[in-house]
Amino acid sequence: MADTGEQVDQEHKELIEYHDRDFQRFSVEKRIYCVPVDEEEEDRLNDQYFILQRLFDGHLFFAPIQYPLNVLDCGYGRGQWACSFGATYDQSKVTAVDIFPAEAEVQETDNVDWWVWDLNETLPFRRDSYDLVHSRLIALGIQKSRWTSYLRDIRKLLKKNGWVQLVEFNYIFQSDNGSLTDDHALSRWREAFVWCMENPVKREIRAGRELRGWLESANFAEVSATTYNLPIGGWHTDPKYREIGRLNVENMSKMIESLAIYPFTQFAQWPKDRVDSLIQAARMELNNASLKLYMPL
Repeated sequence: MADTGEQVDQEHKELIEYHDRDFQRFSVEKRIYCVPVDEEEEDRLNDQYFILQRLFDGHLFFAPIQYPLNVLDCGYGRGQWACSFGATYDQSKVTAVDIFPAEAEVQETDNVDWWVWDLNETLPFRRDSYDLVHSRLIALGIQKSRWTSYLRDIRKLLKKNGWVQLVEFNYIFQSDNGSLTDDHALSRWREAFVWCMENPVKREIRAGRELRGWLESANFAEVSATTYNLPIGGWHTDPKYREIGRLNVENMSKMIESLAIYPFTQFAQWPKDRVDSLIQAARMELNNASLKLYMPL
């Protein structure tokens, strides 16, 4: 997918391999986004987008706007949300921003512009330009200290009566019946991931729970927050969440490897076989419906 709004330097397209996974060289060398950008991860992101849309009952946004004409999508990933929005609201103009110019095999839309930009830097768009800003799952790509200025940037870019919608995980596995203990592999994965993200790269992995407070501190009005407990496994009694949970097992099984392989080996200096052993044990737990696992969103 080629961008049309900003010239992409070759350095943003260069890849580097670690343990048979492809990463964006620019991101890992600057410690911006240390997650693979290969086909395996692209497939996972496609599946994750489908799961979240099922969770949101197909809604692209929840803000009380009938027809946003100018929209900014921060962290477009594979471009699914931007393309879906552009196709659904064909009179709108969408500007989609991400650090990696993904070659997404999605429906091309004439009303979407693709920009490559590091969200740690001031957003390079005109003030008072957007009816809606959509920001989804960017916490692993921006520094913890950036959130305040990031939201300030967004506030400046919004038109009067504009809205922002933020979606973030709390990357902490939890159990609906309290059966997940500190001895479980998923808890040990969490402990290592927290250390890697909060120390070498200064990320807020619990961004989801902080969003409301950050928005209120940035003087946004009419702030509301909804927490979804995204199930893992088919344990839920509600048919919708049972279906989502079954789909989510494979997604989470892939995610724990994608998020861990670089930080655990490069920051924590774990040998690859130690990472593999932990991932294997954690995947067995993800498939154990009796744990009633979920991840807050």
